[in-house]
Amino acid sequence: VVVAEAKAAGYEDDAVVKAAFEENRKEVIWRSYYTDVILGKVKVNDAEVRELYRKIVDQYHLAQIVVAEESLATYVSAALKKGTPFESLLVYSLDTLSENGDIGTFAALSIPDEIMKPLKNVRQGDVTDAIEFGGYFMFFKVIDHTTTDTPTFDEVKENIRNNLWQEKARAEGEKYFNKIMESAKVEYNPEGLEILVKPESLITESDLDTWVVKKYDTSYVYVRSVIDAVRYLHRGSNVDPKYLIDQRLFSDLIYDDAIKNYYDRRAPTKRKLNSTYTLLLFQKYYSDHVAEKAAVDSSEVTKYISLHRDEFKDNDRESSFSIVHARLRQATIDSLRAD
Repeated sequence: VVVAEAKAAGYEDDAVVKAAFEENRKEVIWRSYYTDVILGKVKVNDAEVRELYRKIVDQYHLAQIVVAEESLATYVSAALKKGTPFESLLVYSLDTLSENGDIGTFAALSIPDEIMKPLKNVRQGDVTDAIEFGGYFMFFKVIDHTTTDTPTFDEVKENIRNNLWQEKARAEGEKYFNKIMESAKVEYNPEGLEILVKPESLITESDLDTWVVKKYDTSYVYVRSVIDAVRYLHRGSNVDPKYLIDQRLFSDLIYDDAIKNYYDRRAPTKRKLNSTYTLLLFQKYYSDHVAEKAAVDSSEVTKYISLHRDEFKDNDRESSFSIVHARLRQATIDSLRAD
């Protein structure tokens, strides 16, 4: 009913509605395309979920010897092969904090691949050969190797599936991003990027007319058009301006790809666009005819509180004011809707 009234009142020609729809139209198209075409490729099968669960319940209780020099690692390795007890060689370890080298129990999932690969071939009570990791040489003794029964598969399977999906989605997104960046021949101008973080007082007209990024060899983005947005985001996060521009550029390139593949002409996309347009009409009409007329004067709030003192005797002034203001505003909106 409200949308019909909005159309009858000429809101389809409203400049605010048109501008908002154009911006939303682009977002609806590129998000739909990315979700359906790119993320739609991401699948997680039951075998993958089971395999990850196995790595969670597969537990290793370990002790370690850590040395820095390769020559010492060679000596320790030879001594172990001769039958020298692991505990006797702990005197050479750089790890002086762990008692008897005991570093605790770890799920196979949490152990780096460089360590896990040789570790899985070691029986309980035995020691790995030297493993070069993080600039050191490490020997791991398997004190105990068990399979725990907690958590159960049913308890964590959906979390595992979601985590696997997100991991694959990130990888698929990164692959697609690199592909469209290369296809669009995206190039950044170091001079333009430097200008974006210059002190505002030093920015010149010439700086503003310097290009920052170009695509397709013909389309340029200039400092002037992005500096305000980049400065605002950079100030709050101190993130590299190139990264911030990448985020907007990515959505622009996805949109270009969607249009090239006629995604805006598909029936599901058209339905989403129509829903967006209808919502914008509703919001603008509601804002003009309901929300703006539902303003509540502070004197009305004060009067209401005065007349209902018992109800608010346990509230402080600020919370009482907020509650009553919201109550009176809602009553006004309900009245406007009824009319």
